[in-house]
Amino acid sequence: MLLFGLTAFGQSVNYGLKVSKNISHFYGSYVATAQDDIRVTLDPGFASRYSGGAFVRYYITNEFSIQTEMRYTSRGVRFDDEVVIRNRDMRITGNLMMNYIEVPVLFRFGTWLPNPEPPQYHPPGYTYHAFTGFSVGYNTHSRFSGDLSGDLFGVDFDEPFSDDVKYQFNDTDVSLIVGAGFEYGRLAKFTFDVRYIVSLLDIGKDPAFRGDIRHGTISASVGVLF
Repeated sequence: MLLFGLTAFGQSVNYGLKVSKNISHFYGSYVATAQDDIRVTLDPGFASRYSGGAFVRYYITNEFSIQTEMRYTSRGVRFDDEVVIRNRDMRITGNLMMNYIEVPVLFRFGTWLPNPEPPQYHPPGYTYHAFTGFSVGYNTHSRFSGDLSGDLFGVDFDEPFSDDVKYQFNDTDVSLIVGAGFEYGRLAKFTFDVRYIVSLLDIGKDPAFRGDIRHGTISASVGVLF
């Protein structure tokens, strides 16, 4: 009913597609406990990922609109840490990759281009906008892969690994979004925005975690609006 109401009373409805480059990180540390005498604490670093999807924009006024999106997004972190396992110095290098289907809802405020009166012609122009909102994401897949190396009882050790770690994270991630951008065009438009996305809730659910673990993602998007 809400969507039908917005369509009926809004000025217009537009549709679009976009792709994004994500730079993501964790707030907190990744702590894995394989056995009672093995405890590994990793300090996550930034990682580069991608996302893409479609969106629908409902104009309430010329300056205010509500945009809903459906995105498949990949987030993650990188590790390159020295660790001690059973009193042996080791090194872990690798990536934690987490894939989500997410639905952002954004409240947009921006400038607009007036429609020209026929037979006048106005060339395409720029509009600018800022937005805030939230997203709900479902964790479809999480994998920790990389390489464990070091000196193990006097023998050089180098072993790749790849583990499904979805069970260590909550299925749902609720995030806050803030951002800004611009668009160019008049009928069809090219759109660009940069947003920051931060988890509102702890995403870890496994006893191996100590403290609060949350996503933080800077996402730059390009797309087209019809």
